[in-house]
Formats: sequence, C-alpha cells, structure tokens
Amino acid sequence: MPSHSRVCSILKADTTTNPLAPEHKATEEVLAASGLPYTVLRNGWYTENYTDQLPQYLQSGTIPGATGGSTISAAPRTDYAAAAAAALTGDEEGDAVYELGGAAFTFDELADAVTEVTGTTVVHRDLSAAELASALENVGLDAGTAGFVTALDHSIAIGELATDSDDLSRLIGRPSTPLRDAIRAARA
Repeated sequence: MPSHSRVCSILKADTTTNPLAPEHKATEEVLAASGLPYTVLRNGWYTENYTDQLPQYLQSGTIPGATGGSTISAAPRTDYAAAAAAALTGDEEGDAVYELGGAAFTFDELADAVTEVTGTTVVHRDLSAAELASALENVGLDAGTAGFVTALDHSIAIGELATDSDDLSRLIGRPSTPLRDAIRAARA
C-alpha cells in the first residue's frame, strides 16, 4: 500500500461547475475517505488548449469564445509536469491540495499575444453561449460536443478557471511560462 497518494485534478474541483470536474471531485472524495495521506494537484487549463489552435486562429483571424472577458490561469503542460515532479519527489507530510495555474489572461490578451508573436492580426470575438454553440455546430461539431465546449467557456466566464494561488510557481521554483513564450514555442 502506498504511503502517500498523489493525484492530478482540476482547478477548484470541490466547487466548480466545469463539466470535467465531477470525476476529479469524486476521485478526491474517495482519496480523502481512504485515510491515506495525499497530495492533490489541481491543474488549471493547459496553454496548449489554445496554442494547438494557432493554425485556426491565424487562418480565420479570430478567437471565438463565450468567456465574457474573464481570465484563465493557464500554463504549459511542462510547467504542470515540473510541479508534479516536485510533488512526487518532495517529502510532503500529511494532506495537501495545490491550486495550480499560470499567469491569468483573457481571450483579448490571448489574441493580442498571438498577433504580436506571429505578426498576423487576430482578434477575440466574444459571443453569447448560444452564438458560440451555433458557430461550433456550423463548423461541424455535433450539438452535444458544441454544448460541452460552450459549458467549458461558461466555466471560464464565471471565474472557475482562474486562480490567484502561487502554488505552481512555488512548486516549480520559478514563475510559470509566460503566454507569449508558450506561443513562440508552439510556433517553433
């Protein structure tokens, strides 16, 4: 039997309405009930959720979203992996829950960063949830998937994917990777 359990979860797993959270919350509850000491790494959004879409952003010139100008505390997977390595090799005693997220940005700031790094003008197009779902269906997503993606944006809009916690930086021993650096790395 392990002496200390460590799991990855999602930011604010115990309170979020994010559609990805129920499995994470259930895992955390089982772990807490087990009586084993544990460390939970609640990861925020991955910067790659956006940098992987650079070709679409550059082709269309837009970043559509229904986030209402709210912020996302995203970081590259490499930052979260470094935090996990620190937690795995640390000598944590007792239970710990880390809320992990990088420097927060809005979709407007994402569009500005993409524009600056690539030299191609990209703008954020803030849509209502219904408009986003419709736009996603118009590009080929089925209604269920479009609704799921729209629910993710709603989670951002109500602040569930933003954190002011410095847990990520403390675990990795440096500031999280800046958005522009992540975009440059994705372009390389």
